[in-house]
Amino acid sequence: MIRKLLQTAFAGTAAVGITGVLSPVVSALSLRDAKDADGVLVLWARSLLASAGVRHEAVGVENVPTDTHVVFVSNHQSHYDALVNFAHIRKHTRYVAKAELFRIPLFGPALRRAGNIPVERTGGAGDRARLSEAVTALRERVSVLFFAEGTRSTDGRLRPFKKGAATLAIQAGVPVVPLAVSGTRLILPKGGRAVRWGQRVALVVGKPIPTQGLTMQDRDALTRQLEDAVAELYAEACKRSGDTP
Repeated sequence: MIRKLLQTAFAGTAAVGITGVLSPVVSALSLRDAKDADGVLVLWARSLLASAGVRHEAVGVENVPTDTHVVFVSNHQSHYDALVNFAHIRKHTRYVAKAELFRIPLFGPALRRAGNIPVERTGGAGDRARLSEAVTALRERVSVLFFAEGTRSTDGRLRPFKKGAATLAIQAGVPVVPLAVSGTRLILPKGGRAVRWGQRVALVVGKPIPTQGLTMQDRDALTRQLEDAVAELYAEACKRSGDTP
């Protein structure tokens, strides 16, 4: 019990300290070009995973196209999901994230300046405007990652996907890359107080799904296709991580 408390205290202290130190660095580097912060984000992600004793692996990263921007679509289990993605996917990528994160001191401004996209998740005019801006960014300078369930799954079961990812990909005319992560929900369960040290985590990346020729009338069908693709990848990720929802 004492060992778990010490590990949790170390992980929490390291997360606050590392994030506090690197957030201003990310903000400063992003002033000229958001790409300049990518290396620091990889360092941040790998450092926080190491501070919690996470053992992580990724398979299928060779499926990520190198000649175009993409929309990544993932399931969502934990705040550690983003860390695993940053640690393994070496492509200039930013996130569609809940607006509350952008209000955290130091961390929030770094998120915004690095080019991440805040949404209130209400589907209102503000969210639609930000996603419209994201279409231009996606075509010109950055890939975008959606956690398509909209919120974290506490029991590991996939929830129905929202349509934002399919909408953005169709409007921008870029491929969608499905991916799935497993094991992150067990590192620090929602409402839990102790870090599970040494937790195995797996990220599995699928093949890109083209959107050329699709219209908004195809949005629902593409969303269902993405749900099926992520579900298949998730089953493999669960086997690799040892997590059985």
